[in-house]
Amino acid sequence: MSEDEKIRRLNELICPFGFFYEPNQDVFVSQIHAWQRKEGYEALFDNLAPKFNMVIDAYPVYFNYQDKTWMIEFWKGQYGINTGAETGIYHANRLVPKEQRRKIHYNAVSDEEMPLIGMCLKRKGKMLFTQKSYHWWLAAFRMGTFSEPADLVMHTSITFSSPKAAEAFCEGLDEAGYEKLRYRRNNRRVTVLLEDSQKFAGLNGLHRKFVQGINRCCCRLYKIAAAPFVRTPDRLLFLYEQLPGCFRRMFRLHSFGKKVRVKK
Repeated sequence: MSEDEKIRRLNELICPFGFFYEPNQDVFVSQIHAWQRKEGYEALFDNLAPKFNMVIDAYPVYFNYQDKTWMIEFWKGQYGINTGAETGIYHANRLVPKEQRRKIHYNAVSDEEMPLIGMCLKRKGKMLFTQKSYHWWLAAFRMGTFSEPADLVMHTSITFSSPKAAEAFCEGLDEAGYEKLRYRRNNRRVTVLLEDSQKFAGLNGLHRKFVQGINRCCCRLYKIAAAPFVRTPDRLLFLYEQLPGCFRRMFRLHSFGKKVRVKK
């Protein structure tokens, strides 16, 4: 197969998972019409993440705008054998009291409400990838790369539909405890720096370390199992033919174990 045929075949296989492969940066990027859009999001999902091999930093920001409570959340960290970052835009259909904000379910925004999101992720000072798109959930993942969340620095910019929306979001950042030096507003655009890593003590901290040990081993096993191939399309097409169950598991990114069937 030619390189274009490999990439086309790989995208056919991963489309049901809600992603497409971008060869220029060797990353998997979320689709606008991915199935995850119908699922929405809530704080409970962040608490469950380590049970699905996701050791990530989560930064939710809540604010009120146009008679709705909005939640914009940022994530960075390790997703199984993938290092990645995400920016999600959600809102409730009403104003929610502050004490209830982390207890309710939020819906993904409509096409008309999607802002322009720009995102870049650095690992230990080196650029891993950049993305920019009108989106409700802009996410990108580098497969086979292992990282601790503290290794990652994420820069995100969001261009809203109006200056008032940007102002409301900045109020949410202030309420969430973000320092003024961590974000900047320029009319409709807000840029946020996410570099601090959350610390977990007790059983939660031990569990995350245990999961990271598994993730590190799986990254090594992925490269060993797909040897002698070194390019992502070659590795994944090989694994799809030889270990289809393993192939499916590698694309459960923020899907929390939902089973996705891939037809040959």
